[in-house]
Amino acid sequence: MSDTTQGGAAFDRDRVYPVLPLRDIVVFPGMIVPLFVGREKSVKALEEVMRDDKHILVVTQKNAQDDDPSPDEIYATGTIASVLQLLKLPDGTVKVLVEGLRRARI
Repeated sequence: MSDTTQGGAAFDRDRVYPVLPLRDIVVFPGMIVPLFVGREKSVKALEEVMRDDKHILVVTQKNAQDDDPSPDEIYATGTIASVLQLLKLPDGTVKVLVEGLRRARI
């Protein structure tokens, strides 16, 4: 089964999206947000979606100081986001511009 957003992007309810845990920010549908990503797992997740359809599930983590949050340490509801722009910085971090598209539950 698939759903369509206002912009026409189709989503498969059964699809598994890579997860990008966020510190101290909640991305809602319709928001365009710049993010700086430094965790190796998060950078790899972004690289994966850039090879595919550029959709990723952004979810706020419960404790911003946690460097490697487990599934229990992130909230159950997040937002499917589209990666609009990705820029690799010299220090190994990534600056990414995402647009929230649709709420999703883990």
